[in-house]
Amino acid sequence: MNFNFYPIESRIFDFLVFPSLISEKERYEKSKEEDGFKVPYFSDYLDLLNRVEVQLEPYIKDINIYYMNNLHREYDFIDMISSLYMIFGHKSEKEYLDMLLGLDDKDIIKSIAYSIISDNENSVNYSEELMNRAKALSLNKSELISLIKDLPTEASSKWNLFLIIEEPVKYMKMYVDLMYKVLPIFTDFYKSYEEEVGRYGQYLAEFLNENGAKGLEEKTYSILDSKILNDEENRILISSVLQYGIFITGAGQYSYMSWGLKMDEAFKIMKEANENKINERVQVFKNLGDKTRYEVVRLIASGQTSTKEIAQALGVSSATISYHLNNLLQAKIIKIDRTDNRYGYVVDHELLELICNELMKDLNNLKN
Repeated sequence: MNFNFYPIESRIFDFLVFPSLISEKERYEKSKEEDGFKVPYFSDYLDLLNRVEVQLEPYIKDINIYYMNNLHREYDFIDMISSLYMIFGHKSEKEYLDMLLGLDDKDIIKSIAYSIISDNENSVNYSEELMNRAKALSLNKSELISLIKDLPTEASSKWNLFLIIEEPVKYMKMYVDLMYKVLPIFTDFYKSYEEEVGRYGQYLAEFLNENGAKGLEEKTYSILDSKILNDEENRILISSVLQYGIFITGAGQYSYMSWGLKMDEAFKIMKEANENKINERVQVFKNLGDKTRYEVVRLIASGQTSTKEIAQALGVSSATISYHLNNLLQAKIIKIDRTDNRYGYVVDHELLELICNELMKDLNNLKN
């Protein structure tokens, strides 16, 4: 396997997710409230988000049509479009936007349908079978509407999707027009990070090429398992917009990993916190003390790894489940794994057994 850093695509990726910073502030403020995650970088990042929010304020109404205003960016328009019409091979933001303008109704609806189907089935590989189903849905709007109605997301997100699939080309033109208005703001924002992005992207690719799968586990303190990697090329983008996040996007050989610019700092802080064994145990028991999270762990242990399935089983939204999953990942109760070309969650039985044994040792030692 090898790792390649894509600087131009990193910039295009950041441009496309830049408007989502409007709701990123809400996500990070929510995370800031979590015990054990009150770290110094939040104040700097929240200052950045506040500045961007002021600049994007004139366009917030249009942004909310395309960038779903929920905690986990469920069914963002550009995420669904770029799942088929990827950013790789394009030389600039303008070139990618011009390509979007060339899509017709069927292209746009097909991409939305494919994204929803693959997300529902937790598929990470491109599939002709899924594509054929997406093509069929692009010709049958009523069936696609029924599929959207059943999505475990907010009503406002569904309504925006209904509007888009009724007049896809119209809404694509509106989206491109919005992004051309946002482009000067993004360009001014990005020039402060472009050099750092280039340096860090090159370093990360070299580090992973030298150290391989073990290097990924070392970098992420084993939060990311090496099984998520492709056997051949692994594409790396560095994000200055989503600085404290890692996202695996795309399908199969076309997948890529967007790595937040400040994730080394974040992982270092997480590692230092986790080195305190007592704190680690407390975080595990705190998470398992929450009834919903306890039920989530039970469902994952039973083999249910789809966020949608877990949400339906517990009668809550996918956004709520994603929020709990993030906390369970931070506590290392669960891990991200890949089996049969699908990403999913698994319970870290070894860690839980170790913590329970260490707890009993502590109590026995105190008793003695």
